[in-house]
Amino acid sequence: MREEIFRRTLIIVVAASFVINIGFSALSPLFPYLILAIKGVLKELPELSVGMIRAHEGAVELGFLTAAFMITRAPTAGAIGFVSDVIGKKRTILLGMALYTASALGFILSNSLLLFIVFRALQGVASGMVWPVAEALLADVSPRWSRGKAISIYASSMMIAQIFGPSLGVAVYKLYVSMEGDGNLIFALKTPIVLLALLSLSSLLTLLSLPSVGGGRVERFGEVVRRLRETPRRAARSLRVMYINGAINGFAMGIIQTVMIVYIIERIVKDPVYIGIFFSIFALLSLPTTLLAGYLSDRFRRRKPFVVFGYLIGRTAFFIIPLIRSYLILLIVGSLISLVFGLSMPAMRALQADLAMEGTRGSVFGLQQLFLNAGTFIGSIVGGYLTKIYAVKKIMILGYTLSGYIVPFWTAGILGFLTTALFIIFVEERGD
Repeated sequence: MREEIFRRTLIIVVAASFVINIGFSALSPLFPYLILAIKGVLKELPELSVGMIRAHEGAVELGFLTAAFMITRAPTAGAIGFVSDVIGKKRTILLGMALYTASALGFILSNSLLLFIVFRALQGVASGMVWPVAEALLADVSPRWSRGKAISIYASSMMIAQIFGPSLGVAVYKLYVSMEGDGNLIFALKTPIVLLALLSLSSLLTLLSLPSVGGGRVERFGEVVRRLRETPRRAARSLRVMYINGAINGFAMGIIQTVMIVYIIERIVKDPVYIGIFFSIFALLSLPTTLLAGYLSDRFRRRKPFVVFGYLIGRTAFFIIPLIRSYLILLIVGSLISLVFGLSMPAMRALQADLAMEGTRGSVFGLQQLFLNAGTFIGSIVGGYLTKIYAVKKIMILGYTLSGYIVPFWTAGILGFLTTALFIIFVEERGD
């Protein structure tokens, strides 16, 4: 019976994850251009524009949109873990998916950056209700040494969606332009959002079939708190360090999320087709390592080495990116980042599930997301301002003149190495 519930839950969660992530990844190549168009920086189709697109002029707005998502996702993810451990994870996930659909409709109907920020904040609430709880649900129904595989399959559904989504979004945009022309630039750039709304609704309908699972659920908040306090000392210390690392890594990733797309558009390539190809290849190459990492960490019964390896290689790449001017080299370095990200993420999630007490995984996953998203909220705002200030500057280092873009990228890289050191020193795996 438990095995049947595990398989059914895994299939439904993976299917819903795939559908919704197709929609979000379809939007990703066009969304920065949409912000630039609403702001008035972009006045024609990006592939037809002459000269450099001044993408750094929209960096602050892009940063605030990321921040709006994170400022609502952080407390939602932190609180919803406790709530889902009490009221049930299925109800929590369904409500979050309904909010996803509503936010997509809001984007379609709005042309105001202020309203965009409001609907982006609503997406943050939805995200905080769905994905940490879905991971905790999988951890609850999975046998311990199948958790790595389950989380790898779940994460892989996102990666597979992100392989096809960006190209699909660009294809929808190109199809609209070929049929309607460029008379309505803003709506042309919004066409992937229409797709997102339809796929969000489809994902919601899929999740209605999710079984109501009692495992890992407790009756009162007090019981959740009691079990959290009973976490063994070394496991509790490891989890606390992972929370701190989550905040620092979130700050670094907030910077990267803002500066990366601006840098690519302004310094490397401006046609959305190539942006879509970059995102698709990034997801494609992370897929095999995402699948492999969970299986290997289960087989060798070790999680930590996979996380550390991914940390070291991924953070090194942040120092290289602002030196790149070639699209081909960008693809190579981006591929390296995607490979190691796919290796470390499932192992990290499985390690957290191993360390958490039964009945508290929703809370533990939610707290991790709280710290991660709080860091990303601050980092995205800081990243927006750093990008706008330093994008037009030159910096001399050892006689070499480098782009001011090194400031946000290298700041993120240094913080990444700090969290790697903390993880190596203080995080311990749970004994059998």
